[in-house]
Amino acid sequence: MSKPEDFSAMTQEMLRLYKAGRYAQALEFVDAKAVTFPEQAARITFWRICLLSLCSRKEDALATLQLGLDSGMFWHESQFLDPDLDPIRDLPAFKSLAARSQEHCEEIRLQAKPERSILLPSVSAPYPLLITLHGYGGDKDSNLLDWGIACRQGWMILSPQSRCPLYPGAYFWRNAESGIEEILFHLGEVRRDYRIDLERIVIGGFSQGSGMAILAALSPKVPACGFIGVGTWWGEMDEINSAGKGAKASRGYFMSGLKDQTLDRTREIQAVLKKNNIPFEEEIHPDLGHEFPSNFDGSLAKAMNFILS
Repeated sequence: MSKPEDFSAMTQEMLRLYKAGRYAQALEFVDAKAVTFPEQAARITFWRICLLSLCSRKEDALATLQLGLDSGMFWHESQFLDPDLDPIRDLPAFKSLAARSQEHCEEIRLQAKPERSILLPSVSAPYPLLITLHGYGGDKDSNLLDWGIACRQGWMILSPQSRCPLYPGAYFWRNAESGIEEILFHLGEVRRDYRIDLERIVIGGFSQGSGMAILAALSPKVPACGFIGVGTWWGEMDEINSAGKGAKASRGYFMSGLKDQTLDRTREIQAVLKKNNIPFEEEIHPDLGHEFPSNFDGSLAKAMNFILS
């Protein structure tokens, strides 16, 4: 299996060509590198569909989409809203294939079983618990190395995986209600198997998982005392507004990068928290994009100190 950092490097180069409008070169680059990352086949196939569409190779784009579906791939309907697909969007064949993809996606969602990753600290129980939520397109092991720092600081880690598939091997949090339901299920299972310090339950997340963490931490249903947001984003501000109005006592900590493309949405979420008198602190990193800060161990310690103080 390829290394995550190698795929990250490939992604960055593809995006560099894409942002420069060099779609044909981006496609050639992706085609040359695809065989190196078989575990990313669904993601790369979607890139190819988009790039072929942008190159006005409509028949090739449709053929690639059909070939992907025939091989067992699928993509959630939200993926097909990508503007890169505008050149083929109104074609009857595209509409038919997109509908077929969503049908398969929904079948997978209904069959999905709850999955989670757990890390146990070396301290004795009862354990303080950090629930960590993956971002859009992530899974239960996404960013586990980053959050695992808390395990060395004495925290048990529970990383649930959403049961809503985006494409094979990638998941997202569909909405506040279903996300909270899934979190409560995993929390109940963990409480059955381990002794948990119920006074020290914190929910953290990256990107969309951060928005879900805030929604869960503010919910009266979830026994959490605070949240940690890294690269915070959530698509439906109505859900954030509703959660803020009915929020229980909670404290939050943001780690934000000034070069993060989601920063405007982070500010909108923070405005809702301020309006509803929900206390939080923010740690700002001038050169950080949509990623974890390099000194995350120190940031995490500060976050826990603020939330539990």
